[in-house]
Amino acid sequence: MARAREIVEGYDGGVTLRQVMYRLVSEGVLPHTPSMYRHLSSHLAKARREERFPDLIDTLREVHVPSAWPDATAFLREAVGWFGLDRTEGQRPVYVAAEKDTLRQMFTAWLAEFGIPVLVVRGFASQSYADVVRRRTDRQGSATLLWFGDFDASGAEIERDWVRRTADCWSEVRRVLLTHDQVQRYGLPPAEGKHGDPRWPAFARRHGFDPARPVQWEVEALEPAELHRLVLAAVDPYIDRAVLDRQVAREEEQRRALAAFLDGWGAAGGGAPRS
Repeated sequence: MARAREIVEGYDGGVTLRQVMYRLVSEGVLPHTPSMYRHLSSHLAKARREERFPDLIDTLREVHVPSAWPDATAFLREAVGWFGLDRTEGQRPVYVAAEKDTLRQMFTAWLAEFGIPVLVVRGFASQSYADVVRRRTDRQGSATLLWFGDFDASGAEIERDWVRRTADCWSEVRRVLLTHDQVQRYGLPPAEGKHGDPRWPAFARRHGFDPARPVQWEVEALEPAELHRLVLAAVDPYIDRAVLDRQVAREEEQRRALAAFLDGWGAAGGGAPRS
């Protein structure tokens, strides 16, 4: 419980149960089994109900409520904060691909200031999703794809499958995480792999692993501060800071103009209820 709390408190912006599990497995605290995941889920849920453990986030479940405001003025004032220009304008097109949804919230938060889009592939992605990405890159021109995924037999094939089905979208594809060299450099302990994975024997031969003992390494096994550093370092060569600063300045100027317009709207009684 104490180590799980330290892990949760080490993340900015929240962490999922699965991320906590990955970290505990990578550190050798827990075995990587479905029954242990269920046990951890039950144990931490009880602790949260008793207010003895920090909140976790659930990226798949939310309360769906229709948007509503007290009046038009309230809506417009809130909309000022939503306004933003395309911060990738004038930049080299680059996309960050996350193999799993557990990385989405962190990556989108870290990259928001640059406007860099994040693709969440979620395993073997649908053709519909591939078509969405293709249409987007058709408008922008070919881009660079920076891939972040687990080091395991299925992860390697997921990347190959995605790149094969969107090959015309990319001028460059670079795997940022995880690689065999990184696993060794960071001293990441393996988690038990998926028994029966048909891709494992070839993957094991390629990297010199025991074919009878499937193993895998999760991106989430990295310390969040180091993961953050690696993400920013990967995108940095594609960001022209001078161009970005000019675009941010234009955005702030236009946001102030919107706010000034709304001040006039409110002074004129805009949005006031009719009697």
